Amino acid sequence: MDADKAAQLNAGLARIRERFVQSLSDRIDAFYELLGDLRDPGSWQDACAEIRASAHKLHGICASVGFSKIGQNAAQVEYLIDGLGPTLRERDIDEVRSLLNLLLDEMEQHLDAA
Repeated sequence: MDADKAAQLNAGLARIRERFVQSLSDRIDAFYELLGDLRDPGSWQDACAEIRASAHKLHGICASVGFSKIGQNAAQVEYLIDGLGPTLRERDIDEVRSLLNLLLDEMEQHLDAA
């Protein structure tokens, strides 16, 4: 690869990373809304399904754009929810909250650093 193509590739990746960081604010807001939904036991199933879907998407994109720690935290949330049984208990939700808060902390650190 010649220097021009390498520079174009690096510039393109930098733009993708920048757009990803800009999207973090909306993703964080959505996760906080879902975290609030976990207060209501009647919403646990739906909230966990939405949290899992969002974490899965985040996990998938993070490795591609160079945010491996966010991706790892998102994967932990995703895998935890995958392992929960059909009947959710308070301690299950406490674990989801705990891992989701770790993910949010990591996301907010990157947003603050931008």
